[in-house]
Amino acid sequence: MKKVVFILSSIALVACGAPEEMGTMDELKSKKEALVSSRDSISALISEVELQLAALDTNKVYDVVTSKSVEPSMFLHYFDVFGMVEADKSINLYTTASGTVKKIYVKNGQSVKKGQLLLSLDTDIMMSSLAELQTGLELAKTVFEKQQRLWMDQQIGSEIQYLQAKNNYDGLVQKVKTLKEQIELSEIRAPFAGSIDNIFAKEGQLAGPQMPAIRLVNTSGVYVKADVPESYANRVHVGTPASVAFTSMDYEVSAEVLQVGQFIQEGNRTFSINVSLPEANGVKPNQMVHVALQDYRNDEALTVPASLVQQDVEGNDFIYTLKNMEGTDRYQVVKTWVTTGLTFEGNTEIVSGLEAGMMVVDKGSRSVRTGQEVVLG
Repeated sequence: MKKVVFILSSIALVACGAPEEMGTMDELKSKKEALVSSRDSISALISEVELQLAALDTNKVYDVVTSKSVEPSMFLHYFDVFGMVEADKSINLYTTASGTVKKIYVKNGQSVKKGQLLLSLDTDIMMSSLAELQTGLELAKTVFEKQQRLWMDQQIGSEIQYLQAKNNYDGLVQKVKTLKEQIELSEIRAPFAGSIDNIFAKEGQLAGPQMPAIRLVNTSGVYVKADVPESYANRVHVGTPASVAFTSMDYEVSAEVLQVGQFIQEGNRTFSINVSLPEANGVKPNQMVHVALQDYRNDEALTVPASLVQQDVEGNDFIYTLKNMEGTDRYQVVKTWVTTGLTFEGNTEIVSGLEAGMMVVDKGSRSVRTGQEVVLG
């Protein structure tokens, strides 16, 4: 206070001591310098007094904000692709021989075992031929055995007769074997256990090697096949964690990459991957799915809500943090420049600029300014 009185007295003396006449140029300049110096000193004192008054003023209203403490936590980043369910054991079965469908032993949706008979063709003609061959085979066998005894034991007849009888018998044996194999080819049996997905053939209808008769599916070995943009080629590997979502079924399962293709397709610049399906309840081949692939993980990341990261006119990222004003319950807003990393599910990783334990402005971050005093609410 004494300092203020002294400055005011100096100003008064300068003013009172001024002669009535204009004075010289040097005298006027000296008076001006004295007045400017006094004005600056008073302005500084006024500012200091205002700060002291503000500190003592209990009626002053401060803006209320909320805060978040920045602590290390796990941060994961995923990118999305679309895929399709594939099944190695999903095949169309064909009849090897041509003929009329005699009987179908299964129905759509039926579960079958490996080797179970599914369909047979009409083999009446072949069965009649087999019966004739078997009758001729019995006669040929009898003639051969008698000729063998006569020639080998008693030297009756000629060797050529023995050889002819043997050749006739062996030929009929081979014909019977071949015909039985053809009859077996007229049947369709399940090559593996599964379920009948569709039956294309109909009883009484002609079937052949060129027409599918039955579709057999086993969903225990299904997986997801997806195409990934080549820009992620160095991020996806065998064992990469994934999440497979069946949007049509409201069903999601954790999985991992089983296989990564080594070829980039020229048309769409993608490479293929196979993703496991540990759980496949109700899953169907050719079903469209949504695949999220994890391409980044940091177990000790510092993250903040993406909405708190702001930019200046030059595109530099910053976050408003709080610094406690010692001895008070108020905080000063500080503009903190940061370097950001990836963003996922509304959270952004802060690579540099923040330290664990720092407080950032949450609600109200868009309305505060650097140096502003605020309170927490």
